[in-house]
Amino acid sequence: MSDFLYSTKKIEQKMIYKVFKNIYKNEKTNLKYYQGTWGSLAISQNTYNGFEPLETEEFITVVVGGPLLMFRDNSFITIKESNEGTKSIFNRWLNGKINWNEDFSGPFHILIINKKERTCLSVTDIMSFVPVYYFNNEKNSYICSHVDMLAEVSGDKENLDEISLIDFILHGVVTYPYTFYKNIKQLQPASTHKINVNKLRTNSYWIPIEENSYSSINEAADDIRKNLIKYINKITSETTNIAQFISGGEDSRTLSGLLKDINRDAFIYLDSMNREGKLAKRITENYNATFNLRTRTYTHYLDILPECASLVGTGSEYHHAHTYGFHKEIERYDAVFGGLFSDALLKGARIKKHIWTIKLPFLSEIKDRSFSNSNKLKVNLFDEKQIKELTLRRQEHLDFICQFRNDSAEEWFELWPSSMNRNIPNVHANRRLFKSYEPFLSNEIVKISARVNQSWKLNRKLFHKSVKPFLKPSKWIFHSNGWLPYYSWKPNILIHFTTWTFRQFGIRLGIIKGNQGPWTEWRSLITTNDWNDSIQSYLSNTTILSSELKANIENVLKNNSLAVLQYIALTQVLYETSVLSQNNE
Repeated sequence: MSDFLYSTKKIEQKMIYKVFKNIYKNEKTNLKYYQGTWGSLAISQNTYNGFEPLETEEFITVVVGGPLLMFRDNSFITIKESNEGTKSIFNRWLNGKINWNEDFSGPFHILIINKKERTCLSVTDIMSFVPVYYFNNEKNSYICSHVDMLAEVSGDKENLDEISLIDFILHGVVTYPYTFYKNIKQLQPASTHKINVNKLRTNSYWIPIEENSYSSINEAADDIRKNLIKYINKITSETTNIAQFISGGEDSRTLSGLLKDINRDAFIYLDSMNREGKLAKRITENYNATFNLRTRTYTHYLDILPECASLVGTGSEYHHAHTYGFHKEIERYDAVFGGLFSDALLKGARIKKHIWTIKLPFLSEIKDRSFSNSNKLKVNLFDEKQIKELTLRRQEHLDFICQFRNDSAEEWFELWPSSMNRNIPNVHANRRLFKSYEPFLSNEIVKISARVNQSWKLNRKLFHKSVKPFLKPSKWIFHSNGWLPYYSWKPNILIHFTTWTFRQFGIRLGIIKGNQGPWTEWRSLITTNDWNDSIQSYLSNTTILSSELKANIENVLKNNSLAVLQYIALTQVLYETSVLSQNNE
């Protein structure tokens, strides 16, 4: 686990332990607690080696997450209960040599408290992969890496922002910088924040302003390949005690190609051995890895809702915590690699496509130029005034992005900060559970994504040119969606059309049965009696919502008027508000 809570006033230690325990539920919470005239600080033990807190006579330095240090080796990643990494960061900062833009790679947050001056320096990573939240009531300031923990200790947990709740139900995210709580806001990404009793001063150290600055797609692809290799080597030069997540897709086989010279365990989590699992097993055999299948119960995603919703926090979709319940098995590795965010940063997953591209996935991807995130939401499920306010918030965020993005503002609306991407809670969960490393979250990959022409991302053009050498060992192994990743999008049109058509007929004729993908069958799960009983229980115990919103929700449930992901988000909201209601009694 790895979270912190800082306050410019003293907080009782009993209160600190309570709020951490509420978040971690059944997980161990090894806390370190500091206090003085400067305020209070609590930190749970960092999952990653080398980043234990450092205290001197004048300063306390805290690192959350496990960034790769680019200004030195990372030999400390194998040393338990070490603060060597923290010490290197502090000394570099103290000597005035720190470069927040270049010296770190991957998710992190750094906190440096000056005990004598009673100030705090808070540094967010390049995309706020580790989001940090701020509360100020003119007498005190608080910052925290977990929004619900901050709401509890600041006394703001009853002050719900119902616009944000509706936003989360409809979109799976809360529009930056808002949160579920009216007086708590998210800090800006890629910035330093100096905090004292009643002031916050923010300075950006990087903004994704370089748009379309690469001269050729080949140049960009070469840079991506070099930086993926560099990131991987930074870790594997220090340890070979590694594991990876595997799937039937192309991102995990790209990782497999980067790691193929190291014996390692590859893990996949499924309902049962299906098409996805069989393809993943063939891939591991071709890339020098050991295949490990772990199966989950049919109600797994309902069973883990309480623990995972608390772990990732309100405003984050809990079900992206795929590994919860299996994480104890992979705690022993020095590094566990995943392939998250390659879709978002390199394949244009956040670019809105023409509707036919979505309905017929074998077609060439075409950008939908009529789409805007600022369009008035056409939703009659909730109060019109609330929807109008939500539309205004989304417009404000788009205007913020338009200040530095022109051609790709709609894409970066869902990227910067990363909390605007509904898939990012996977990182929020994993970094708290084990030593997770995501090469596609490296600083250099983010910067390249910001610089390339948006059209290069469509149809996998940029990604394919970048990683094709790593895909060769699985040249003839299909993607679980029915095409061959080693080849470019053009030959795959016919290949994908053939497999897609066959599968559509196979499903309708009953030849293909059961769940063949990596997720559970959500539509079936949310219609079970177990799910319905849970949602009705949460609803009946929820007293903190306004009568108007609760009536709207009851009407939504009665008319079954939400999409599957929206229904899951609503279930999570009802669970979270039922817990808040019970705590207020």
